Amino acid sequence: MIYIFTALYHEAQCIIKFFDLKKTAESQRFMQFENETAQIRLTVSGVGEIAAAAAVSSTCTQNPPRRTDFLCNIGICAGAGELEGIYMIHKITEQASQKTWYPDILYRHPFPEAEIITAMKPWEGDTLGAGVPASADAADSGTLLYDMEAAAVYQAGAYFFGPHQMQFLKIVSDHGTGLLSRKEQPNAGKAAQLMEQYKEPVTAWISRLGQAARRDGRLREQEANERLEQLVRRLCTDLHAS
Repeated sequence: MIYIFTALYHEAQCIIKFFDLKKTAESQRFMQFENETAQIRLTVSGVGEIAAAAAVSSTCTQNPPRRTDFLCNIGICAGAGELEGIYMIHKITEQASQKTWYPDILYRHPFPEAEIITAMKPWEGDTLGAGVPASADAADSGTLLYDMEAAAVYQAGAYFFGPHQMQFLKIVSDHGTGLLSRKEQPNAGKAAQLMEQYKEPVTAWISRLGQAARRDGRLREQEANERLEQLVRRLCTDLHAS
């Protein structure tokens, strides 16, 4: 199963349509969409760390993930400098606590990688990373992003997933003067437009994670059957059974 979390419904629209996800009645607190055949469950958390953590905790408690499942946080973010496009996150820093986490990226992917800083307030364009030590490589290359959910998704997700099971894909929407700025209200149409623009690589990556989850699930089932068969043989031998 792929557990997808987006902050806004408009970030989820193209994914819902592509994978033919249907709204479920299970969750009464968050909008949730699912396709059991495709093994995808998508939850719209709302904006901010508290909403994101609550959504991850609620969803994963109600439907506990397996060791072969994945969590995928997808959405828009702000970018330093002139950053554009879509990025795979390899480092997450929470601005308030200055704690840092590193998702394990074990699968090859087609995306450039970046660091992201998560804070409670929208970025105004002049305080990105204030008080938070970014790596020298990120500072030199400008591959530093800003959002309001990633750190919370990671911290809540860590109760249910390993670091290698969590993926973060972020699309740059502005540079501190647009969607994530207090100077303007979030533009739902622009968010949907950006997600539609990058729909092909996003949905392809989700499909690839799904294939990996199914493959790993089959391998684990095969290993479990082999272990059970070995135990049965040992028991028969110890009992001198025919």
